[in-house]
Amino acid sequence: MDTRRLEAFVKVVDLGSMSRAAKMLNIAQPALSQQIASLEVDFKRKLLDRSARGVMPTEAGRILYRYAKSIQRQIEEARRTILENRSGLTGNVTIGLAPLSSAALLATPLLTQVRERYPGIVLHIYDSSGVMLSEMMLKGSMDIAVLYGDRPVTGLDYKPLMREYFYLVAPRSLYANQEPSKEVSAEEVAQFDLLLPYRESFLRQTVERVCAEAGLRPRIVAEIHSQSTLSSAIAAGMGAAVLPMSIAKELPNLDKLCIRRINAPSASQQMSLCISDNVALSDAAFAVYKILLEIIAKDWGPFDFAADPNSATAISTASSNGSDEEL
Repeated sequence: MDTRRLEAFVKVVDLGSMSRAAKMLNIAQPALSQQIASLEVDFKRKLLDRSARGVMPTEAGRILYRYAKSIQRQIEEARRTILENRSGLTGNVTIGLAPLSSAALLATPLLTQVRERYPGIVLHIYDSSGVMLSEMMLKGSMDIAVLYGDRPVTGLDYKPLMREYFYLVAPRSLYANQEPSKEVSAEEVAQFDLLLPYRESFLRQTVERVCAEAGLRPRIVAEIHSQSTLSSAIAAGMGAAVLPMSIAKELPNLDKLCIRRINAPSASQQMSLCISDNVALSDAAFAVYKILLEIIAKDWGPFDFAADPNSATAISTASSNGSDEEL
């Protein structure tokens, strides 16, 4: 198959417009339309839906898009290996790590291990909102992700790793010299000025659900997605945050903070390893996948699924771990 037709198809889906894609590819729009029509003839399926609002892939189109993105990455890896005349594994591997979660702490050891073992592999690490990472996985733009959530999604395979519990993190100055208990109720959480990530994040949704179960709404005074900005805002006494213990313990001036576990059944989220369930990992991505499993097993405890992502089946193991240690 002519890979130029796949490139054209991917560009149309990415831009959502035939005219913009034609301009970007520097070809006439009728020629681009002919390339798409030729693909539809090859696959015997309609691949794109056209409307006044733009162009969207059909179900068959979404499947082809994921495979086309994988093919593009493999061709790019082959080109880099040949041009740089490198031995060993080479290529780009894209990893998503849920922000403000234990997954974010995997970045440094993963970078270190990959650099030591496979210097020809370039890691691209994203820590945007979980929804964005899931979308990148579905589009085939990302190889592996460690995310909150465990609900099956068509096209993605979620392998539960552990359950992460959430804590209210507030400056001790907000307690007026009183020594609070080690746990906090949903009712008390709703009384704090809260610094939370965007509405799309699983952490934010968890806080809203915990408060809703108590018949209340959280009092959100700022939406902050950056860990460094969140740390500064807490230190300045702007409000409290809700975080897993692993991230709370990384905040500066820890002795000036009060960290209390939220005493509510829903104040936790399952953390899972996410890969495509229909597109095999490249050799480079598979090597990174195995290193990631080693790091997770070392830091989070044992889990029960095969190291081969294409044959892994069973799962679920660690419920809580050292990250839930009380401070």
